[in-house]
Amino acid sequence: MSGVTTAGSTRVSWFEVDRLPLPGATPMQAVRRFVGNAYVVHARAGRAEFWWIWLFQTVLGLVVNVGVGSLVRGASVVSWSVGAYGSSLFAPWPVVVLGRPAGAGPGASLSQGASLEVGQFSIGPFGPAGPAWGGMTWVALVWGLWCLMTFVPMATLTIRRLHGARAWGWGWFWLGALIPFLQIVVVFLLARETQPPSARFLERERERERDRDRDRDPDPDPPRAS
Repeated sequence: MSGVTTAGSTRVSWFEVDRLPLPGATPMQAVRRFVGNAYVVHARAGRAEFWWIWLFQTVLGLVVNVGVGSLVRGASVVSWSVGAYGSSLFAPWPVVVLGRPAGAGPGASLSQGASLEVGQFSIGPFGPAGPAWGGMTWVALVWGLWCLMTFVPMATLTIRRLHGARAWGWGWFWLGALIPFLQIVVVFLLARETQPPSARFLERERERERDRDRDRDPDPDPPRAS
């Protein structure tokens, strides 16, 4: 069952969610809105809605690529990067790189002199590995498919959060995607407090409210029979 709720609150259905920002959203509320508004762009999102999902994607990427990837035979290089959008497809900042030592033969393992780099700090050697299958492991394939599956929902969530910060949604998203160092600016915009809606969004919200009123009461005062 799905019903109309107060502004900023989620509906009962996973696939029908209010498009207004929800201040202080819980992780579960953030997930509900992430799923329900997966293909919605003309809306706004609060900070918690975005950063809970960003944190989930980032931790998942770390566990899959570094945790699982370093233990799977066939991994010649294991890496994990982070960016403003919570997707490895547009992640310009390498955080962890676990690679086979330079000059090592195809049979060499990651544990033979490889190092684990976290930013600029080397912690190696670390991790077992065997011959690579076409240069790609099943871990990289699974993670790549996950990134493709979640790319559009992450993109729309980022644009909604930029709208919530009263920033240029589409513009800043593509500037950050095409010019990676501009993602630093995007991060500051995404971390901004939710701002009052612009006139454009106010008008859209009024139109949606009028549509909801018509759906609830399509004919409030029917003509009386004479």
